[in-house]
Amino acid sequence: MQKVNFPIEIIIHDDASTDGTADIIRKYESEHPGLIKGIYQTENQYSQKKGIWKNFIYPRALGKYCADCEGDDYWCDSGKLQKQVDFLESHPDYGLCYGQAKQFVQEKKMFSTIRGKDYISFENYLLHSNCIPTLTVCYRKELLLQYLQEKESFNQSWKMGDYPQWLWFSVHSKLKFFPEIFGVYRILNNSAAHSTDIEKQISFHVSGRNCANFFSKRYLNKELPPFEEHHERARLYSTRLHDRKKAYEEYKLIPHKNSKYKILAALHSNPVTFLLLRIYYSLRYKQ
Repeated sequence: MQKVNFPIEIIIHDDASTDGTADIIRKYESEHPGLIKGIYQTENQYSQKKGIWKNFIYPRALGKYCADCEGDDYWCDSGKLQKQVDFLESHPDYGLCYGQAKQFVQEKKMFSTIRGKDYISFENYLLHSNCIPTLTVCYRKELLLQYLQEKESFNQSWKMGDYPQWLWFSVHSKLKFFPEIFGVYRILNNSAAHSTDIEKQISFHVSGRNCANFFSKRYLNKELPPFEEHHERARLYSTRLHDRKKAYEEYKLIPHKNSKYKILAALHSNPVTFLLLRIYYSLRYKQ
């Protein structure tokens, strides 16, 4: 649907799927030669822990700019690429621009909230959750190649690929935020970032915190406050599983509880106050 005044290529990687996706890609590729470019695997690469973007997609990209859109998401603004490329062309000191995305909860078949806000600064970005929806980005490929080269020295295995990349970009260039909805981000029950398994979610959150701490020490020379695992686990029990008793037990395990956690534990001890807390969590975390 994109309306642009410059050439583009759409690179689609199919990781040996068994549901007929490859045939659909081949059909589009034959109907739009030169525009649609398929990459077809005979053996699943992700299960072999091979980086899909780094090893297969980025080496094929010919353009000056890259824009990502993972398979369960989609763009909804036909002018997305034109707006972003026009801005980057006229602002050489900016390396990446992004916008907002509507969240679609697949299980409920309904839209929930809007993701994406101004990152403000590198330090602010570190201290808060990832505010850059990956499906809305457009960035300079030359910066991407520099990042991939430097990443080799990180020797880290984080559970997410986008967050460290955008953190690195925010250190080495300016970022532009468009307060416009560029796409739709689909929330699935068993994705890496939205698993129904609390342990997997905690592991994902811990990985994100480790990533932020790595960048804080590398570029600001300071350590972030420790990750409050029991607090996060209790919050997830409250919002994801609505399990008051388990959340209460987790809050009681928090070492050196300050008044904040004592109040939260007390709120979980009573069904009525727990309901009020859940309403607060649903508004804050949109869960």
